[in-house]
Amino acid sequence: MARGRMVNKKISNSQRVNDLPLGAQLLFTWLIPHLDCNGCFYGSAQMIKSLVVPRKSWPKSLIKKWLALMENSVDFESGQPLLQRYLVGKDEYLFMPGFVDEQIGLRRDKEKPEFPPFDGKNTESVGQTVPLSRTGSRTGSRREVEVKDTPLNPPTGSLFDPLTEKALKDYEDTIVLPGTLLSAEMKAELLQACQTFSPAVVSEAIKEAVKQNQKTWRYIRGILNNWQRDNKGEMGTETQ
Repeated sequence: MARGRMVNKKISNSQRVNDLPLGAQLLFTWLIPHLDCNGCFYGSAQMIKSLVVPRKSWPKSLIKKWLALMENSVDFESGQPLLQRYLVGKDEYLFMPGFVDEQIGLRRDKEKPEFPPFDGKNTESVGQTVPLSRTGSRTGSRREVEVKDTPLNPPTGSLFDPLTEKALKDYEDTIVLPGTLLSAEMKAELLQACQTFSPAVVSEAIKEAVKQNQKTWRYIRGILNNWQRDNKGEMGTETQ
C-alpha cells in the first residue's frame, strides 16, 4: 500500500462531510491515506480503531455509529454514499466511491490491491438504514436505494441519549472557552467517561469542578476517579 494519498481541498467544503459530527469528519479524512488502490479498506470498527485512529480513545460503538452515518449519507445525483460496506464471505470491507477519481497519478497498474475489490453486488449497510440494492441495479443514472423510516442524515444529537447530551452540553457551556468549539478528541473523552461513570455522574463532576473554579478536564477526571475509588454512585452521593 502507498505511504499516503491525496486529499482534495474540496472535502472541507463538502456539505455531506460537514454534516457529520466533528469526530466522524476526522475519521473519514484519516481513512483516505489507508485505502488501497481501489479505495478499499477493512470494514470492522476494531480494525479501523487499531490502524486508523490508534491514539484516539473512541469506543468501537462510536466508530460504528459514525460509519453508519457515512454510509447513510447518500448523494441523490449519483446515488453514492460517502462509504459503502461490502462482504466477501464473512469478512467486512469498506469502499469509498469517487476515491480513484481524486487520486491524481494513481498507478493502479503498478500498485497491488490490498483488499478484495468492491463489485457493487455484495453490499450491506452498516447502519441498516439505507442499504443499496443487493443486485447493484440502477434506474437510469441512479443506483436504487431503499429508504426506510430513519432519516438519511440524522442530527448529531440523535446519536446519544438525553443524559449524555446534557453532559456534553454542560462541558461546552461551563468548561470550553467562549468562542471555541468542543474538539472531537475531547468529545470522545467525554463519551468514554459517560460510558464508564454514567452521564449523570459526569455532569455532577463538571458542576463540582466549576464550583471549585478548576475548569479543566484533568480536574474533572480526577473527581470521577476519586468518586469511583470512594464508591460513590449517581450524582456523587455515597452508595449504601
